[in-house]
Amino acid sequence: MYLSRDYQETDFSSLELIYHDAVMGQGRRGYSDEQVQVWAAFPYLYRDNFSRLIRSGYTRVMTLHNIPVAFATLNPDNYLALVYVLEQHSGRGLASRLCGEIEQEARRRGVDCLTTDASVLSRPMFEQRGFVLIDQQQVCKAGLTFTRFIMEKKLG
Repeated sequence: MYLSRDYQETDFSSLELIYHDAVMGQGRRGYSDEQVQVWAAFPYLYRDNFSRLIRSGYTRVMTLHNIPVAFATLNPDNYLALVYVLEQHSGRGLASRLCGEIEQEARRRGVDCLTTDASVLSRPMFEQRGFVLIDQQQVCKAGLTFTRFIMEKKLG
């Protein structure tokens, strides 16, 4: 059974792996091989940024037999910054469950509108959770262009 809990410092390397695995395993469904390589490298090439997101935000971790398999991060309080699931555990509703917990925490913190930057892959899950498209942007990373969707959900 999958159980969720708050982030623990001993989870950090597992979250790097989850991020990398999720992008490498699922990214090619919406992105080129070059884009996937650049995206998947984020926790390693920009470790300080990744670490700051995880450690200074509110991060929930989904586990199976006490082993992290997915996570989501709220940082700052009105922004769902990260949602990643190991490929072998994808399609089981874990991302949606974690989003629900993040939404609940955002409400507890007084947030009435939660935003996120969704990928081509995550956009359908966010739409199922009631997020609406606000804008579409083209972002350049390492000389490659990525499409992201600015989405929001009213929590009130």
